[in-house]
Amino acid sequence: MTLSEAIETLKTTLDPRKFLQSLERAADFYSESDSEQDSDSGDDSGNGPSDSSSGSQSGDSFKGSGAAVKTAALSNGTTPLIKLTDVWKIYQMGEVEFAALKGIDLEIYEGEFVVVLGPSGSGKSTLMNLLGCLDLPSRGAVFLQDRDISELDESELARIRGQMIGFIFQSFNLIPTLGTLENVTLPLEFQEMDPGKARRRAEYLLDIVGLSDKKKNLPSQLSGGQRQRVAIARSLAVNPPVILADEPTGNLDSKTGNYILEFLEKLHEQEGKTIIIVTHDLELVKYATRVVYIRDGEIEKIEHAEKHAEKHAEKHAEKNEMEE
Repeated sequence: MTLSEAIETLKTTLDPRKFLQSLERAADFYSESDSEQDSDSGDDSGNGPSDSSSGSQSGDSFKGSGAAVKTAALSNGTTPLIKLTDVWKIYQMGEVEFAALKGIDLEIYEGEFVVVLGPSGSGKSTLMNLLGCLDLPSRGAVFLQDRDISELDESELARIRGQMIGFIFQSFNLIPTLGTLENVTLPLEFQEMDPGKARRRAEYLLDIVGLSDKKKNLPSQLSGGQRQRVAIARSLAVNPPVILADEPTGNLDSKTGNYILEFLEKLHEQEGKTIIIVTHDLELVKYATRVVYIRDGEIEKIEHAEKHAEKHAEKHAEKNEMEE
């Protein structure tokens, strides 16, 4: 199946809600930018990065306003990018109602690195769907850039969400019949970007994640680590300000998982991206500027990791000094 055939099939056979949850989540739509990011390439086994192609560029590969300045604005009355107000999500299970989320109040600001941490069954996946504006609350309100998503029609919500949030998932969500380049190009095709321009953008992103030699490979011909890097490239296709990752290292070995996390950390530090990771893994807390603990559908506590932010600022300053 060609890319065009896949797009037409998806447009005609999937209803909007299912379509958004199966594809837009993994490859949301954003305007092209000059985001320049470097990452190490991995071997065919997907066991982690190598230093063959990117070492000399690491200092210049990210050019953005930086997370430190943006994070500093959090206490200055900045409008949150995403806001949940008294949000409940209730499912009907036969004659019984089950509240997966109960009265959630949460705001996500520009330039944050937020880790949502909770055990299995805590409601974190349901919260992720609401933070990503992929679902509507049973009660309460979800705001995306100060707009109540329940008041938007599906096409308008898809457009706004597409301009704001990119998704990375534990299961990768690659289309098995499309090659690597086609998977990354897909969101740009939906945006009706010029085919030549879209291809160049996709090639650029594959080069960034170290997979420029895997353009024609199907997902089944890639390792787990390589598939996750394709998913990351696809989520960046149109340069979202927010990256929402659901257990992004869950199916990866530790070395490749660290590579993925360092990649996201660079996006946060050097591009000023807002990163939200939903996970059960306590180890990921060390990357956060803020940690949201969730259990039994309720937020237990929220911790600000100021020392972490200071650590990153110091590390970035040391790196600049070394390069000079």
